Amino acid sequence: MVVIKRPSDGALLVSQDVNPSGELFQRPLGGHVEFGEYSEDTVYRELVEEIGQRLTGVDLLGVLENLFEWAGELQHEIVFVYEARFADPAAYDVAEQGILDHPDRSTRVIWRPADAASPPLYPDGVAELAELAGDPDAAAERDG
Repeated sequence: MVVIKRPSDGALLVSQDVNPSGELFQRPLGGHVEFGEYSEDTVYRELVEEIGQRLTGVDLLGVLENLFEWAGELQHEIVFVYEARFADPAAYDVAEQGILDHPDRSTRVIWRPADAASPPLYPDGVAELAELAGDPDAAAERDG
């Protein structure tokens, strides 16, 4: 998963979809790690597949472990959360788009305002990690 903030206003790039109960939610982009693939490589690959954009400045923000219910069943995920920037500054000007590798779905990719309180942002804990993105003091602390 990758946290990308728009430099002009701090908005967060997210996908927006509905859960099985029909409730709207948002989450940063990035898919699943494929067998034999490092999580950082996944971020680069997924952003090209999902929205056709290359990244730069990829750095690990943290790891989240998330238990949640989806369609009546308990789910468990471990999420590597990275921060990054678009290699092409023009990508920040795209207000909304679909996910390229899911053309039949209703998922939209949009900019979530920095002060947005709803819809919910998942996974739990990603909002706190997103606040650290772009903070050089936080990066120095992570790098130890």
